[in-house]
Amino acid sequence: MKDGLIRCAVRIVFCILIVAVTITGALAKVPDGYRDVKLGMKKGEVLELMQKSPVHFSYDDLGPQIGEIIRGDDLFRYATYRFDSDGTLVEIGLEMREILGRDRVLELYAGQTGLKLSPLQTMKDSDRSVEVRNNSVILKLESAKEARAAKGNK
Repeated sequence: MKDGLIRCAVRIVFCILIVAVTITGALAKVPDGYRDVKLGMKKGEVLELMQKSPVHFSYDDLGPQIGEIIRGDDLFRYATYRFDSDGTLVEIGLEMREILGRDRVLELYAGQTGLKLSPLQTMKDSDRSVEVRNNSVILKLESAKEARAAKGNK
């Protein structure tokens, strides 16, 4: 009788763990930026951050975007920060380090962010998305128009 009760308790705990892991993955939030640069920032703010922070020491202002050679990150080697016509940061492209390989980078990045990334799907939050394109992870700030279209509203 006690053995049956113990087995039942172990099964219940196991089921609870599976549900908890599933819910945690579903509740994972799309990152709002990379390091200290956040989607939605103005270009002037990003440039000021890059000038003041020792983390950003190799970047170029390329007009509608800023390119940065990333140091001190095992997953990504280059970042591209793209701005809209109003100067708002709307996209961050993170180019993966080839030496690790795409699958390994995605596995490690998923461990850091709690996301389950795949080259076959895009993860969306209310106003942000993350997707894998070729050898890059792309973080995007969705405009209100794009968010409505994604929900099926016009």
